[in-house]
Amino acid sequence: MSEIIELKISGWSYNGFKTPNIKVKIEDPNGKRAFTLFQMLSGEGKTTTLNLLRYSFYDVNKHLTKGEINNIISSYRPDDITINKGIFQVRFVLNNNINYRINLKFDYQSNEISYSTVQGDGDGILPGLILPENLQQFITPEFINKTFFDLELADDLYNAQSQETDKTIKKLSKLDYLDKITKNLESYKQEYIKTKIKVKDSDLSGKIRDKEILTKKLEKLKIKADNKKREKNNIIKEITEIDSIIKKISLENKDIKNKVKDAKNNLEEKNEKLRDAFYNSYNFIKNPMSINNKIRTELFEFENNLTKKRIPKAVGESFFEDLRDSESCLCGHSMTEEMKKKIWENKNLFLEDDILNILNPIKSSIKKFDNNENLDSSKCFDSLILYEREARMAKNAFEQANQNTDDEYFNAQSKKLANLERDLKELNHWIDEVYNKPYSVHEPHDTDNIKTIQHRLEKLEKEIDEKADVVDLSKKIKILTEMIKDIQKTSLERISNLIIQNINKEVKRVMPLEEIYVESIKNKITLKTKDGITRSGNGGASRGQMVRIAYLFLITLLDRPHLKFPLIVDSPVTALDTIGRTEIAKSLAKDFSGQYIGFIFDTERADFSNILEKELNNEINLITAFSKSEASSHMIKLAEEHDVNTNEFENGVVGYNKDFFNKFKGANENN
Repeated sequence: MSEIIELKISGWSYNGFKTPNIKVKIEDPNGKRAFTLFQMLSGEGKTTTLNLLRYSFYDVNKHLTKGEINNIISSYRPDDITINKGIFQVRFVLNNNINYRINLKFDYQSNEISYSTVQGDGDGILPGLILPENLQQFITPEFINKTFFDLELADDLYNAQSQETDKTIKKLSKLDYLDKITKNLESYKQEYIKTKIKVKDSDLSGKIRDKEILTKKLEKLKIKADNKKREKNNIIKEITEIDSIIKKISLENKDIKNKVKDAKNNLEEKNEKLRDAFYNSYNFIKNPMSINNKIRTELFEFENNLTKKRIPKAVGESFFEDLRDSESCLCGHSMTEEMKKKIWENKNLFLEDDILNILNPIKSSIKKFDNNENLDSSKCFDSLILYEREARMAKNAFEQANQNTDDEYFNAQSKKLANLERDLKELNHWIDEVYNKPYSVHEPHDTDNIKTIQHRLEKLEKEIDEKADVVDLSKKIKILTEMIKDIQKTSLERISNLIIQNINKEVKRVMPLEEIYVESIKNKITLKTKDGITRSGNGGASRGQMVRIAYLFLITLLDRPHLKFPLIVDSPVTALDTIGRTEIAKSLAKDFSGQYIGFIFDTERADFSNILEKELNNEINLITAFSKSEASSHMIKLAEEHDVNTNEFENGVVGYNKDFFNKFKGANENN
């Protein structure tokens, strides 16, 4: 039996990222405490930590584009522009006796990521990512992505297009090494052919060159096709989600728009009453006699005085001149000098036409005013205040109802859906033309049609074999290749059947109230009910059911390989109900023998961390980390109450106290 290689993470540290600068220690990774729950606040670096751990086990410079690396560096750079570099270090133990330290350096000025390695307990630093040789053959980006479990991977396991189940089984069971053997056989044949090429045999050399060009083109097209298929699956998933949102909004808006209509009618009614009340109040206050009794009494006296003076309709200076110069007064008496003097002295006491035109309407209004009219100013103005308040409330209700229609969001989602459907149409066209289109002799020389290229390669290979006299060798390699593929197929089927059996044993316990089982894991996980009804992931199974079974799939698989690598899980119990959380905790404690590291929020502890503690007899690391700030002062106080050293790091706190872990909350209870 080959040697079992076991890797356990013993801790990590950050400095110069959008995370607190802290050092995390995992206690006793080689002993009983194989399980660790790591608790952080939302937005303080959980995703960053998970990705940095991923990048620690494969060189991103060899697997990512420059643009992708630039995006990573930009997203992890802290807001403080004076910080020029970030260093992340992960520590792990190999086979319980050899310590390793992998350092990732983020250079924010040159936009570069570099690696260094320390093996053993010394300080000798080697440049680059140098993993042990017996580990290198296992660890690839694909392998790492399988051991970092999240909802995205869970979803992919139910997607036939991605064939994620077969890929995962092959990768974690190392069946993919059989693919490498077949490639090596083909490489051996090509090298053998090259030794037989004669200098003047330009025809054979040309065919070999053509084959190499077509082979590279085919490999690129297959990679591109796989990417296009993944993109298609993601678009379909997004279209489904948006379509669901649009339907929900449409149903909600149907009811809401009726409420908007009612609110609008109510607003119009209240505004009409407000206008009437305002008109009445205006008419009330524009008549000064309505204001109070004193003003009304004084105006009546004013009118009486005007009446007593018997002011004529038109009085002017010429009138008084004529009267003065006449021989007799209007009363019939003879005009005396004294009378003439008085008339001329008192002419200015009488009103001229322009003033008279103003006062006559006032006089008339005063006369017409009904002194017995029932005037209630308080009632008038109280009505105005009441209807103004009701109109304001009706307006608020209308605006709120109109706001709830989500027309803007609905339109944005509809536009997004249209764009996605257009992208999907283009993707389908590309896939049909490149991947699905059958072979044709009429395809142009530079065609991207995969089936046509494959046919041309087969033809070229036969011509090369015949010309190089390696037909017999090709037949032998073909036989070996087919045998290897049969072995791979048989092994995959056997491993898959064992996995299905193991999963279904646990399903009864993990989901005791749900009679659902795994029917198949070929290309994807397919579920069935007790009555035999097949249910694919999106065909009826709940999200919680899918996640729990995906968990069991990965746990079962990870316990098989010769390499025991940590299972690192992002939000272990997301989408799980109380029963699901409890039973998953029991399954992990019972069935998983490797190292487990779960990254959780405080809201995810219930019915999970406490069950793990119980099932593991308290042999579990419960770690809490958060940044120091004014908002976290209540957490710092709580940490100090539980003997957590809050002064170990300048801008962060790491606590290992279990009681503190269970009492830790993201929100301030005093707020």
